Amino acid sequence: MDLKYHSAVFIDVDGTLVNRAAQIPKSAIEAIKTAQNEGFMTILTTGRMYRSAAKEAARIGIDFAMPVIAFNGAFCAPLNNAGEVIYYEPVAGGLFKELIEVLDGFGRRDITIFCYTPFELFVDCDNGLLKEYVKRTGSDYKILESFASLDESPKILALSDFDAPWLLAPLRAAVVEKFAGRLECVNSFPNYLEITAAGVSKGPAVKKVISRYGLDFAKTYAIGDSYNDITMFHAVNKSIAMGGSDDAVKKEAVCVTRRLEEGGIEYAFKNFILR
Repeated sequence: MDLKYHSAVFIDVDGTLVNRAAQIPKSAIEAIKTAQNEGFMTILTTGRMYRSAAKEAARIGIDFAMPVIAFNGAFCAPLNNAGEVIYYEPVAGGLFKELIEVLDGFGRRDITIFCYTPFELFVDCDNGLLKEYVKRTGSDYKILESFASLDESPKILALSDFDAPWLLAPLRAAVVEKFAGRLECVNSFPNYLEITAAGVSKGPAVKKVISRYGLDFAKTYAIGDSYNDITMFHAVNKSIAMGGSDDAVKKEAVCVTRRLEEGGIEYAFKNFILR
């Protein structure tokens, strides 16, 4: 670990640092800058693409020597050197092809699928869900005729309309039944179903970074708001759930801060991390 840092804070992005209008509270930016100056390294830990996370890190002012955990734990690299991959665990080969066949079996008018490489987003249609995602995350994308042309993806994202998350339930049930023990499924938003390789989630990714950088477990923290943050909570010494989280998520954290729009990040640092 860089000698100027003695502790680490793993922070989710969407719903924790960034709201649905792609805004970051100034109080959150100032809290992170203060923490970095006092020796707390900040590690964005997100379901987003690496490049999208790097853009948010630049907006916040995070030290670009820090790693970022992307794709819900499937990819990790330093912000200042994307080619220096710390680890990469995609859904690949026959398993990927088998999953795409299952996803293609669902009516796709109401469910949209995203696939990726470490640095690119691929879609097979252009619709409102894509436009909202691109506007919020700043991601570029390419349209494919079929995902069958790909060999792997660090994460597969299934989306429904924000007001109709129940549409994902049959798809989730089918994936869980057919790929038990081979794939992981978790929601980042109610209408976002994240699918990764077995054993891949934020928690194992956080543990790998803790080990890689020689961090003292007693000085590790995590802040998040959703179900895909729960494994991250369990991988650090002190976990903090955002005030707007579901009760089931809050129960998995050691502490609960205020809502994002109520200065939740600033409150978390002042009351649970820097004190």
